[in-house]
Amino acid sequence: MTASKETVEKQLNQGNIHYTSDDTTIRKDNSKIYFFIVAILALLVTNVYFYIKYRNSTNQNVSIINEQGQMEAELDRIELELDRVTKENIELTEVLKQEREEARVKIEELRAKLSQNEVSRSMLTSAQREIVELKAAVAQYAKEIEKLKSENAMLITERNNLKESVHQAESKATELENINHELENKVSTASALKISSININAIRVKNNGKESIETKAKHTDKLKIEFNISDNSLAKIAIYDVYLRIIEPNGNLLISTNNIFEADGVEMQYTERTGIEFNNDGKLYTIEWKDEEGFKSGTYTVMLYSNKGIMGKGTIKLL
Repeated sequence: MTASKETVEKQLNQGNIHYTSDDTTIRKDNSKIYFFIVAILALLVTNVYFYIKYRNSTNQNVSIINEQGQMEAELDRIELELDRVTKENIELTEVLKQEREEARVKIEELRAKLSQNEVSRSMLTSAQREIVELKAAVAQYAKEIEKLKSENAMLITERNNLKESVHQAESKATELENINHELENKVSTASALKISSININAIRVKNNGKESIETKAKHTDKLKIEFNISDNSLAKIAIYDVYLRIIEPNGNLLISTNNIFEADGVEMQYTERTGIEFNNDGKLYTIEWKDEEGFKSGTYTVMLYSNKGIMGKGTIKLL
């Protein structure tokens, strides 16, 4: 027993003791555990990657929708500014008329672009750049209107001074006559008909001839446009031509033939023309319009014009 114990101790000291089969089994089990740990960690990393990717994609979509809404609001502000300066009833130069119409066309184009179902980041960037340019153009337009307004105010002051001194020089009579002619043009502009309220309904005509208000495009037979005209003592009591310009959800102007009319010296296409009798009595006017090709889902924009410019507009959304 003593010799065997010494022999074992000697072998331990010399490092000659070998692992048994049980030791080998433990080592293999440990390797399996390490493998499963690595696999679980890899699975966790993959899940975290796809979660972050999905969250970023969702955040990006929300960001695009928010920016799209902000741009549409910015277009509303630009159009309000354009309407504000246009209502000054200033006799515009041909250049200013062209700038005004170009701005309105650009607004409609941008609205159509932003109303698309899917708007990419590049489209938003392009639209944002165009909105910045449009905003600068409208600001310059407003500045030119103010300048023209100032010049007209100076002319009116000069006219009043001439009125007071007309008895002193007959040579001033011709100048006064010219100024009066300018004022007549301004009164003519101020006499343009403007809509005070407008309501557009989709109408379904039943087999028995009765009509009901509809919301779905596929059941809509026609649009009924009802509107009132603002009180205007300068407008003549007469029958006026009213031109409808209807823009479908895709942003296209609906026209059946090459219909052309002139408003404020600018030629434009129109969808349909009708006549109304204006008596300055606040009556309700009704115009009905039917799309022979059928109505589509989306928002229709209806704009009413006279030969002196736009009277007003409204929209209706069909499901």
